[in-house]
Order: sequence, then structure tokens, then C-alpha cells
Amino acid sequence: MSTKRFLPALGLLAAIVPGLAQAQLATANGEVIGTPELVKAACAEGQVIYYTSQSDGDERSIIEPFAKQFPCIKVSVVSAVTGRLYERVRTETQAGKPQGDVMMITDEALTQQLMDAKLLAPWTPPADAAYPGNAKVSGWWYAGSGAFMVAIYNTELVTAADAPKTWTDLLNPKWRGQLVTSPITIGGTAWMQFAFMHDVLGADYLKKFVAQEPKLFPAYNPVVLSVARGEQLVGVTAALNEYSERVGNGAPIATVFPAEGVPFTNYPLMLLASGPHPHAGELFANWYLSKVGQASLVRVRGAYSARADVASAPGNPPLAQIKRWNPGHDAILKEHDALLNEVLALFGRR
Repeated sequence: MSTKRFLPALGLLAAIVPGLAQAQLATANGEVIGTPELVKAACAEGQVIYYTSQSDGDERSIIEPFAKQFPCIKVSVVSAVTGRLYERVRTETQAGKPQGDVMMITDEALTQQLMDAKLLAPWTPPADAAYPGNAKVSGWWYAGSGAFMVAIYNTELVTAADAPKTWTDLLNPKWRGQLVTSPITIGGTAWMQFAFMHDVLGADYLKKFVAQEPKLFPAYNPVVLSVARGEQLVGVTAALNEYSERVGNGAPIATVFPAEGVPFTNYPLMLLASGPHPHAGELFANWYLSKVGQASLVRVRGAYSARADVASAPGNPPLAQIKRWNPGHDAILKEHDALLNEVLALFGRR
């Protein structure tokens, strides 16, 4: 859709809506993110309440370009773990006092429960076609962010020659008791790790991995720090967490993207039904999924975007060089509970 037809209306809009100076186009670096009518309605609402399972500080940095482009809209970031945000939305709705407009969490299964409970608003952003089929449920949610599960090792205690290079290498007896990861119960990202091990590498692999007696931390940051400090030699963790330590803090860790494939977890971005600022929420979510929004995500967090046209962060291999694995939304829902119970049983229900 051409933006030229918007220009006359936007000139009038700038005179009507305070703060909409300098022809605040409904585009992000040329990519359409909304009509002039949407921008006008969004500015009239003047606020977005954004629920996110990501770091509060990171999100505020990511959305700075949006705030500069649309000073008429204040974005309030509410950060909490996925489970708490899920319960918060349900509780607010049951009380008849919905507060959130946009939400991003890390679990597709919980997102489906929100859809089934009619707590999401239908929505097709202009960037729909930029997202592959296994990174969205068209008309409902899109991968606003996501995480690869990768292998890492301490470069001061493990040589490059001895380091694991494949998932199978993690089964080497020398790593028994020297391996660290997180339990499947911490969220969708961990579930995807174990689903990959089970579905791609095989149920026998999963049993052998558990037999390596990996230490389990209830979050990914401690996993990364444990390897960086040399407390454990190797680990499996989210690339989001290791990137900040490896690149930002110069920690002695190296990352392995095994050739067998790398599990990728979508972080669904969605519009909440009955949100108090629906137009501002839609404009904000459209921007977040744009190339500009996703580039800001990559720059701040070192995350990978599901969009093929968004470059990876410095120090990370290009997305095209990674064999990304995600079984798709329907398969996740079908397998979710059975795999959860199987993995818990293998770990003695830890």
C-alpha cells in the first residue's frame, strides 16, 4: 500500500492533534504501520499499557523510537513472568476491569488458552506477510520476539577442540555433572528445548541427556553465569541471555549453534480484548512488528527476529545460517502436556 494517499490527511491531522508535528506518517522507515485514522484515534487515546514478560529496562529502550515518533502516546510498560501476566489478564477480565492493551509472553500454549477464552482481539498487522507460518497464528498473534536454545561453554576451561559442537557431543561422559540448563517447567522456551531433543534427536537422546545429571536453574541468567564463572563447564540456555554476557560483558563463554538444528521459541505479541486503548495498542503493536521495531529489538537485546529481512546482532551468525526448528503452533498444542509429563518423570518430577 502506498503512503502517498496519506499525505494530505496527515498534514491536516498534524494541525488537529497536539504533538503530531513533522508529518508523523503512519509508516516506520517507509513500512506502513497504520492509517491516518488509526494514528488520530491512537493519539486521542494518548496511552498504551504494554504487558511483557521481557525485561522492563530492555523494553523501554526498544520502544524509544516509537515514543519519539508518536509523542502523543505514552507507553506504560508492565513487566512480569509469563505465568503472572496470564493470570493478571484473566483476573482483570473476570473483575470487569481490563487494563492491558498489548501483551507479549513466551508460551504459545498459554496464548492459545487466552484465545479460547476470548481474551484476545482479532488483529492482522500490515507486517503479516513478513512473518513465516510457524511464527504466527494469522489474525491473532505474531512473534514479537523469540529465543534460540543454544549450547555454551567456558572458553577459559574448555578448548575449542574439546568443546561440544553438536547436540550429540553433550552426551559425552566427560560432561556428566558438568552440564547446566533449566527445567521444562519454567516456560515455553524450555519446553521447546526438550521438544527438540525428543522430536528431532529422539526419545533415547532425551533419556541420555537426563542421565548426564544436568544441574537445573529456575532461570536462564544463572545458567549463563554458572558457565561464565566456571562453576559448570557447558550449558544449554537461551541465546537472549548468553548474548548480553558474551558480547556486552565480555564473559568467557562461546556459543554453539549445532548443525542438527536449533530450537526457536516464538514470543507471541497480541492485542488484548477490551483493552482501554485499542487504537493506540494496535498502532504500537504494528510498530513493534515492523522492520524498525524488530531492528530495535535486535540492537537492544541481541535477540533474533522472526523476520528474514532483519539482520542479526553483531557477534551472532545470520539467521539464514541457522537451521531453525519450531514444529508449529498446532503441533505444540498437541504435544505440550504429554511432553511436559514425560520430561518431569525422567527428572524424577523435579
